[in-house]
Amino acid sequence: ERGRKMKMGWFIYAIGAMISFAILFLVLKRLLDTGVRSELVYMYTSIVSFLIVLIYLTATKAQFKPSTNIILLLVIIGILGVVGNLLLFQSIKLSPNPGYSLAVSGIHILLVAIVAIFLFGSEFTLVKGIGVILAVIGIILMSLE
Repeated sequence: ERGRKMKMGWFIYAIGAMISFAILFLVLKRLLDTGVRSELVYMYTSIVSFLIVLIYLTATKAQFKPSTNIILLLVIIGILGVVGNLLLFQSIKLSPNPGYSLAVSGIHILLVAIVAIFLFGSEFTLVKGIGVILAVIGIILMSLE
């Protein structure tokens, strides 16, 4: 029982993230519809996020001594995060429904799942393959006008 709870712990966090991001993107769409530039929204949300995490890490006395390889990976993640978020914000701003932008951009999840098989030796079953195909079909259907 305990092992099953530990294996499913990620799912509870994922549900929490799903709810948080759903609310976030609906509020974001409302804000972008007021005419505020995507870049400014991203800058302010990044500053607020930075301050919240800094306070948390300071309070928990977290220590981090990264190697050169870790710093390089962090820089790559930072650059990709900025580019990806700015493109997503602009897509949400221009779309009639933020869910459409999120569905199309969300195909990255499928790419990650497929590439993870090769990079991390993740399991990929027939059922999961069917799920990937159905998700792609769903995204294509959502993007049709």
